[in-house]
Amino acid sequence: MSTSSNSGTGISRKDFIQQFGFGMAGLYSGLLFASPFDAGNRITGLSQDPKRVVVIGAGLAGLSAAMELIRGGHQVTVLEARDRPGGRVSTARDPFPEGIYAEDGAVAFSESYTLANSYIEKYGLQKIPWTFPETPITYVLNGKTLQVAPGEKVEWPFDLTPEEQELGPMGMVNKYIIQTLPQEISDPSNWDKQPLLALDQKSMSEYLKGQGASDGAIELFKNTQWFAALPGETSALTMAVCDFGLFMRGPSFFTLVGGNDTLPRAMAEELGSQINYGHVVKSIDTSSEQVTVTCENGATHTADHVICTLPHKVVRTINFTPDLPAEKTEALEHLPALSLSRAYFGVDQPYWSAHQVSGLAYTDLMTGQVVPHVNMDNPDSDAVLECYVYGEKARDMDTMTGEEITEVLGKAMEEVHPGFAEHYNNNIYVKSWKNDPYALGGPSWAGPGDIEKYLKILQAPVGKVHFAGEYTTILRSTMEGAMRSGAKAAKTVHDAKG
Repeated sequence: MSTSSNSGTGISRKDFIQQFGFGMAGLYSGLLFASPFDAGNRITGLSQDPKRVVVIGAGLAGLSAAMELIRGGHQVTVLEARDRPGGRVSTARDPFPEGIYAEDGAVAFSESYTLANSYIEKYGLQKIPWTFPETPITYVLNGKTLQVAPGEKVEWPFDLTPEEQELGPMGMVNKYIIQTLPQEISDPSNWDKQPLLALDQKSMSEYLKGQGASDGAIELFKNTQWFAALPGETSALTMAVCDFGLFMRGPSFFTLVGGNDTLPRAMAEELGSQINYGHVVKSIDTSSEQVTVTCENGATHTADHVICTLPHKVVRTINFTPDLPAEKTEALEHLPALSLSRAYFGVDQPYWSAHQVSGLAYTDLMTGQVVPHVNMDNPDSDAVLECYVYGEKARDMDTMTGEEITEVLGKAMEEVHPGFAEHYNNNIYVKSWKNDPYALGGPSWAGPGDIEKYLKILQAPVGKVHFAGEYTTILRSTMEGAMRSGAKAAKTVHDAKG
């Protein structure tokens, strides 16, 4: 297999448990998976009232909706602005040396993703398990550099209590999160009930402090745990249900051989000519019995129902006639999107291996998390170092030119993996989701109070226009959430009378 996309840089749930000496059985009561997306949420049987449906967007939500509708006997047209399917499930290949690819969109699947895994199995797609690096991980935090081997205990450069120092990052995840969250997180449908709903009034930082975490522990989480990237801006409810109730609940995590976009590409291949690429939707008119969708290229499509699966910031660019309800507009405007950008630097070889380190690094520098990508068929050839940047750093990066990014991140990379300047081959690829006109940002990232205030409004149809996408679910920023939302919208259309 000619890739190292995430290979050797992740950690399986089994390794997570074994290495840090704790399990999740007490929290999960012996159940392996999160609540599945069961048959009651999917279309069964052919409709006695087949409908013409336009699905806007060929990301996983749109593809899932289209597949379900076709299964129900409906006539489906999919409109996609890009020249490819997948939306923010995007695998970069062309910018890199032969034998290397990397995800510049959604990073990983979990075995707990019931709907996604059903399609992965259907198409016979192969999985690449995330495995924990056998060589040390680099940490550049609070002005200090640490090389930490698996299971090694170190003195973390933060103001931690003696117990927190002894526990380390993963031990603190167990103490402050896994052992404290209510069992109801295993069923996403519980999100609007107590005790889960109360979690939405707290940020992740506030939740951790309530469990006894120090400020230093929260800062360490922020720089070493993907789910804690923005602890003060993250609803504790979404952290609980999405990150721990769903993603972390699976027995392992994985990517797909050939890239994560092999899933949407397989779905799109089955849909064939029902997908119209290069169709940028300009307006949606619901003033008559039929819904009319007009594209920038002049094409118009009429339908009995429309399912709009565009990212929520893009929905706001569409001209609706009549206007969307004020509460829907407010929700679309105010629900935050994660600022997320990546920079990929080409180097002439995986030179960090000479220092006996894995290449994976967690930093509080402008580089963010550093992920190596190596051609495993020719490990001494050209390689790529990815900078995974989020939050305020990503917002700063989004305003930079390519030259500025190379200068600023390159200087920081020299601190992370010394020798970078010598091995950098002047090839750089940058992906800014904020600057992508068909995304206008990363996935939704609800802050404290946003779920209770906005989620049901975001989920609600407006006449015969239905909305889907990860932002319409409690499973924000996940491929499973996107797919479930599309299937749910399709079921709503299928069940509609008249």
